[in-house]
Amino acid sequence: MEAFLQKRTLTIFWIILLIHCVLQHFHLPYVAITKPFLVPLLLLHIILKDNNIGKPAGKFIFYIGLMLAFLGDVQLIIINDTFFLSGMIAFLFVNLFYSFTFLSMAEFRMRKVLPVLGAVILLAFTGEWVMYFIGDELGGYRYPVIAYMIAISITTVTAVNVAGNEKYREAALQYLIPAAIVFVIENGLVAVNKFHYKSNKDLFVLVMFTYGLAQFLFVKGVLKAYLQKD
Repeated sequence: MEAFLQKRTLTIFWIILLIHCVLQHFHLPYVAITKPFLVPLLLLHIILKDNNIGKPAGKFIFYIGLMLAFLGDVQLIIINDTFFLSGMIAFLFVNLFYSFTFLSMAEFRMRKVLPVLGAVILLAFTGEWVMYFIGDELGGYRYPVIAYMIAISITTVTAVNVAGNEKYREAALQYLIPAAIVFVIENGLVAVNKFHYKSNKDLFVLVMFTYGLAQFLFVKGVLKAYLQKD
C-alpha cells in the first residue's frame, strides 16, 4: 500500500483537483468534500519519501506550513467574513513558515542581491497595482490585506534568494520560484474576486487551479532540495 501511495499520490491529487474545479464550475456543493483532500495528499506524498521527518528544521517547518494550509483551506470552505479573515491569518502564517524554510536553504548575501532586489521591485509594483485596483473596496480589510501582501512578498523574495545557493539552485529555478510566482497570482485573484467581483464562483475555478499548482510546485521543490528526489 505504501509503495502504491508513493507512486500515485500526485496522480490522485491532480484528479481530485480537476474534479474540484469541475464541481466549482457547475456550482455544486461537493467542493466541500474535495477541497480538504488536496494539501493532505501533497503532505502524504512528501512524508512517504522522507526517512527523517524532523530534520533538518527547515524541512520540518515546511511540513507545519502545509498543515496550516490545510487548516486555511477548511476555514475558507465557508465563504463569510469571519472564516475569510481566519483563513487569511492561517495563510499569512503559511507564508512565514515557507519563508523560514527558504531562508534555511540560503541566507541573504550582498554579492547576490540583484535578483532579490529585482523581485522586491516587481512585488512593489504588483502590490501598488492591487491597492490601486481594489484599495477603495477593502474597507476594514485594508490593513490585514497589506500585512498579507508583505508576508507573501517575503515568501517570494526568499524563494528567489534560494537560487543563489548552488546546492539548491535547480530546485529553486525549476519549482520554488515558479511556485511563488503562481502563489502571488493566485492570491491576487482571491483578493480581486473577494473585494471587486464579490465572490464570482466561476473565478474560483482559476483560483483553485493556481492554488493547487503552486502548492504542488512548492512540494516538488522541497522534495528535490532536501531529499534530492524529483
